[in-house]
Amino acid sequence: MQSMVQEVYRSAEILLKKPHFHDCHQIILISKGDVEFCVNGNYFTAGAGNIAIFSRYENHSVRVKSEEYERYVLHIDPTVVNRKSPVYALLTDRPVGFLNIIDTSSSTGDIIDIFEHLIYEHNSVDKFTDEMEQLLVKQLLIVIYRCTNLYFDGLQDDIVTDVKRQFENNYSEQYSLEKLARQYNISVSSLSHRFRSVTGTSVMEYLQSCRIAHAKRMFADADSNIGEIVQKCGFSDSSNFSRTFKKLNGMSPTDFRKKYRAE
Repeated sequence: MQSMVQEVYRSAEILLKKPHFHDCHQIILISKGDVEFCVNGNYFTAGAGNIAIFSRYENHSVRVKSEEYERYVLHIDPTVVNRKSPVYALLTDRPVGFLNIIDTSSSTGDIIDIFEHLIYEHNSVDKFTDEMEQLLVKQLLIVIYRCTNLYFDGLQDDIVTDVKRQFENNYSEQYSLEKLARQYNISVSSLSHRFRSVTGTSVMEYLQSCRIAHAKRMFADADSNIGEIVQKCGFSDSSNFSRTFKKLNGMSPTDFRKKYRAE
């Protein structure tokens, strides 16, 4: 069984985090201090008892605003997430009213207990640690879910889920709204409305984010040149790719490669 948890830890180290990415979903519990997060250009202030959730497609930066800053951090492998459960929608879906910062102060003690158990399991050699981690992640999401006034279960949409899965598994394919709508025997306007109501973004914007996320992983992990990455990620040409990449990441593909190769 592939591990759902890529990394989990507690840290009091204060770092200035400029816009960056992780090829995973990320959950941060702030246990001490005050911080400012910038997510895709939107600013949020958070303090002790707040949870921050970022999907693999959301660039974010962190600015610590206090002398102390302690947090628990969890990185979740997006390929292992069960998209059929509304609980996991907290990691991926962005309906109207969703905020990346959630007040969980009423359940902070329970959440810290779950994080501590996750840290133990992740560093354990006991049997069934992966299974236990999955149970703990689901428990954590349920506790967070209960602290929100959002009802993701009413937003579950099999067509939207299937389109997202297509993009994530076959991001190099060429898609159009018309072709996708015909595939599911619905109108273009219906597909567009349903997709945005669940994800908070358009169909084609989601596809672009998916492609760029895979491109960033290729830049960080491989020696492929830009031309190869453009082709593998389904972009029509290098200019279109570079323009989209800079729009979503605030830096050119070349600068991104230099930054992540230097770290």
